Amino acid sequence: MNIVIGGGAGFIGSHLGRALAGMGHNVSAADNLSTGFRSSRDKDVSLVKGDLEQSKFLVRLFEKVRPSIYIHIAGQNDISTSWEDPVEDYRRTVGGILGVLQACRTETVHRIILVSSGEVLTPSPGTESEPLDPQLPVNPLSPYGVSHAASEFYLESFAKLLSLKSTIVRFAPVYGPGQTTTGEGGVIGFAIRQTLLKSTQNPPSISGNGLRRRDYIYIDDAVEAILHLISNESEGIFHVGSGVLQSDRDIFREIGKVIGSTYPVHYQANPFPDVDARVMGHERLSEETDWSLEVPFEEGIARAVDFFRKTIQ
Repeated sequence: MNIVIGGGAGFIGSHLGRALAGMGHNVSAADNLSTGFRSSRDKDVSLVKGDLEQSKFLVRLFEKVRPSIYIHIAGQNDISTSWEDPVEDYRRTVGGILGVLQACRTETVHRIILVSSGEVLTPSPGTESEPLDPQLPVNPLSPYGVSHAASEFYLESFAKLLSLKSTIVRFAPVYGPGQTTTGEGGVIGFAIRQTLLKSTQNPPSISGNGLRRRDYIYIDDAVEAILHLISNESEGIFHVGSGVLQSDRDIFREIGKVIGSTYPVHYQANPFPDVDARVMGHERLSEETDWSLEVPFEEGIARAVDFFRKTIQ
């Protein structure tokens, strides 16, 4: 198939593009490189540089590529930034998907897969440790979640207008080789980097009390989830997380096991509201496809530590 990935030079997009190209698909990565990197792409993936907010850019790309599937993984990727500059967060996240949908009014795209976030949902008190149902009404806490919720609404609206097949994938924080220290899964990259660069002047530190919990998903499992949804032609909303909660303190403990040493961690007040726990789980995904979790947290952390060691060296 001909496939276009919006945000294809970023962390998840580059891994996905590499996997799809390895399966024999013709993959184009549309990215303005504001957070993505040329070096993160596979040589078999064509980079087309441009802003997704500009529908004319996408019309030209769709006219040339004639994609069977468009996969949207673009947008502002940091929750803290969304609190500090919500206007920019909305512009980059919602503006991107609107540019795509406007282009679809001119050029036919048969199917859109939108990679969203668990941040669109806020667990009710007493249910924080239970996997969230994809059919729950959206209830975002952060501006980041609001932008992703709006993107979902826009896609669902235009899917009806343009007779598009649509799939929404809400990820738990994704981590692994190739990640940076920002984004939802950036806490893991940040913790690893700070631990490897430890010093008495700059000890590892993190916002909050260390008890915040998420069901992190390793990058390979995240990519496989999208591949399974493509091959099964699945539509609707799917949650993708490990289903196993890990706290920020668990992250530092696991890093310590991998490197053979533990170090004191300084906790700082988190200036922004947050939920103590959120579990995305993967019940519908596993029921409707043959996807299953392959990389446990301990192995994923070990692989991520190895990546950061090589990067720092």
